[in-house]
Amino acid sequence: MNKIINGDSLKVLKKLEDESVDLVCTDPPYGYSFMNRDWDKAVPALEIWQECLRVLKPGGFCFVMSAPRSDVQSRMMVRLEDAGFNIGFTPIYWTYATGFPKASNVGKAVDKKLGKQRKVVGKYKHPRSIEKGVEDKSWGKKSMKITLEGGAYGDDKRTLEEIQQRTAPTSDEAKELEGSYVGYQPKPAVEVVLVAMKPITEKTTLEQAMKNGKGITWLDDCRIPYNKESDDPRIGKNYSHNASADYKPGQTKNNNKGEIQTLHNEDGRFAANLIVQDDVLNDGVKRSKGKHTDSGSASGGIWQESTGKPAGRTYGDEGSFSRFYDLDSWWKSQIHKLPESVQKTFPFMIVAKASKAEKNKGLEHLPKKKSSSMPGRRNAEDMSNSKI
Repeated sequence: MNKIINGDSLKVLKKLEDESVDLVCTDPPYGYSFMNRDWDKAVPALEIWQECLRVLKPGGFCFVMSAPRSDVQSRMMVRLEDAGFNIGFTPIYWTYATGFPKASNVGKAVDKKLGKQRKVVGKYKHPRSIEKGVEDKSWGKKSMKITLEGGAYGDDKRTLEEIQQRTAPTSDEAKELEGSYVGYQPKPAVEVVLVAMKPITEKTTLEQAMKNGKGITWLDDCRIPYNKESDDPRIGKNYSHNASADYKPGQTKNNNKGEIQTLHNEDGRFAANLIVQDDVLNDGVKRSKGKHTDSGSASGGIWQESTGKPAGRTYGDEGSFSRFYDLDSWWKSQIHKLPESVQKTFPFMIVAKASKAEKNKGLEHLPKKKSSSMPGRRNAEDMSNSKI
């Protein structure tokens, strides 16, 4: 517990006892061949997943980060299944707004291939620019505009505004293909978390849970908290917080309009297979729902006419669509569980500088090097003896 083992995953796993691990949560190489690195030429070998299966307790879960690209994702899933995992679960889709498109512009590539100079038709501020002239508190310095080629920079050398040239195709061939990109490489906005489980050894999942607490997931710990007190569906314009405080989740109460108000779980929204970061589902429209009400059947059918009103229950809250799946909101609700010393400096962590012994650990077999002075540099003793 609370121990980090640094080493080759396969070698370390082989040293662990059978059925000694409660959970495998990993972000392995995706098999992208990222930057032509050998370690990322393929997804992890079958032998590694077999070792993960061996050390997991029966019913233990394995959460595996994966790229959304079909070929590498399918290979990862097949490897897990071949190792003996049960993969009959929905993945978790994690969407975010920080991805950046890397597709090659065909029109520009054609002009370059033909040796044609594209015509500059304007300029634009790149989306990754930082708003110019705004104080950046994380750096503790106020920006100063120093105009350089390609952008304006602050006194801390951090780019504040990046200006790009807008060009138009020159050759007829480039004009035909302008607006197209090589292959299909959209902006990355989602990461997939594959979910697998070691098969249970008991007759039912319930019996497995009763025996070793596995085969289950603690989804109540993953509930998305409500944005604010007024986001709680029990608190509407017809009820005050005090008036509804005695009511527990699952109870109902008639309001003065004759509607039935059903109280939800006060710990938050039930976890979905989608998690959202950076408010990526915000389309600029602030939506407000009424109290959590049940208006009865409203869509009509073969037995009755439609009432023309929305059917089913709605939650009495407001905000963008992101609020239903907000990972950032969940994380804020968990900060209080961190040690008090960490909370004071969060999101920054104060870590002591590594000692010399720690830096050299594992390097004992290497030959010792003598420090040498750089050309043109004088050591401290020479400096102290020099006359001014």
